[in-house]
Amino acid sequence: MTDLPPLRLFLDRSTNGDDFVKGMKDLCPDTVSIGEKYGVKAAEGVQDTVWLAEAAREERICVGADKRILSGSRPLEIAAVLKHRVRYLVYANNNLRTVDQLRLFNSLLPDIRELAGTSGPWAFTMAQHGLNLIPREELEQRLIRAAQRMGMHPG
Repeated sequence: MTDLPPLRLFLDRSTNGDDFVKGMKDLCPDTVSIGEKYGVKAAEGVQDTVWLAEAAREERICVGADKRILSGSRPLEIAAVLKHRVRYLVYANNNLRTVDQLRLFNSLLPDIRELAGTSGPWAFTMAQHGLNLIPREELEQRLIRAAQRMGMHPG
């Protein structure tokens, strides 16, 4: 078995609750939440494009529960994921209780650890049946469609 790099996580606003942060630190000690990095109140005003870029620079895997950040309705965020080579895990169901989110993450932990050595950009949804890749091409297409809807030319 090859030595894997350490698992370093960044928890976004949608996973910034105290109980979730504590549970994630139990599973992966090298975890930083957006509230810890910027301050709880200040974190609410930090643009997604900023923390995505910083998390990528710190070689952290982002963890979130808001699938919209990777949707066509959020072109700036998708562009940041692609540009900064972000690695992103998002819960497929954002209505899970904290205990269920932690249980699911823990059940996927062996597969997530394998991803620690994989360069971005990439995004996976986390579901009961496993990790599901959102291909880079799909993210690029979402960005193109969003730009077209907004009358912009993606570049």
